[in-house]
Amino acid sequence: MTPPNQERREERGVYEMIWDCKYCGSKNLPAKSHKFCPNCGAAQDPATRRFPSDEEKIAVQNYVSRGADLICASCNTPNAGDSQFCQQCGAPLENATRAQTVGSERRRGGEAFTAGAERDIEKEKFESEMRRIGVLQDQPKRSNRTLYIVLGIVALVIIAVLVAIFWRREAVAYVSGHEWERVITVEEFRPVEDSAWCDDMPDDAYGISVREEQRSTRRVQDGETCEIERVDQGDGTFREDEVCRPNYREEPVYDDRCYFTVDRWEQQRTVNASGMSLSAAPLWPETNITRSGTCIGCEREGEREEHYVLVLRSGENEYRCEVPFEQWQNTAVESGWKLNISVVTGLPDCGSLEPAG
Repeated sequence: MTPPNQERREERGVYEMIWDCKYCGSKNLPAKSHKFCPNCGAAQDPATRRFPSDEEKIAVQNYVSRGADLICASCNTPNAGDSQFCQQCGAPLENATRAQTVGSERRRGGEAFTAGAERDIEKEKFESEMRRIGVLQDQPKRSNRTLYIVLGIVALVIIAVLVAIFWRREAVAYVSGHEWERVITVEEFRPVEDSAWCDDMPDDAYGISVREEQRSTRRVQDGETCEIERVDQGDGTFREDEVCRPNYREEPVYDDRCYFTVDRWEQQRTVNASGMSLSAAPLWPETNITRSGTCIGCEREGEREEHYVLVLRSGENEYRCEVPFEQWQNTAVESGWKLNISVVTGLPDCGSLEPAG
């Protein structure tokens, strides 16, 4: 089985690239066995190499890799990758460059390869030079009007959101009142229906029933998707590989699900106390718990919350800001404060609250 997310690669053989003689026009010459044109004797130009079609490919027998061809700096003749001297002019190859490759190509299993497109190397060189000196310019890509419209709308939405968040004006307000609220949650000890995977069920569960249910899924390999890949090796040959990736399907995994009853503390009610002045200190409300302990129906106090709000007025506008108890308790009525107000929503930024100078 192929490991997840990995390819299985199997070599199918080594074959000759093909090339075209730019001097006499001979086409589809084998690039490994014909380093020179058999018709006019011109040295092969590795830049003209291309992949053959399936019908044209010629297998290379007993292939041994010697690396990408070395291009002689003196006569531009391609030489085997481990050569020391040029086979054409005898010049040393210590400054030779490696032949460039045309990369690779793939097709799905069952599809045929076609021959690579013929290249006009001289025209490509001429146009490259013309671009370099600015005579020719690449044609700009056609703009995608719909994409630009969508991007423009997204940008406007982002700007509107940022404006709503950050556009503020400063206001001066005075304290017109104080509000407070204290809340206590009351919990009751009672039977609770629950469920869990049986290996995670609590020890104090009772009234248990078991049902098989899907707990998860697992990936199971389900065949392969294979392609044929051709890779130019730079020496007039290409390697043909079968490259396969695993396919997977999701398969359900079942386990035992337990349904049961447990006795637990659950929120039963809340009690609260509130006020609207500093005249009396805030008090916690009475919970009126009549049964305590861990019996069914017993109650206990749970979480406590407290909120202290300053009521501020600026002109005809009134704002409420929750503050810590100490600040609430020590802030006098009619005292002046500065704060930022959202221009868009009109809501106060209570974090900006500070005494007016």
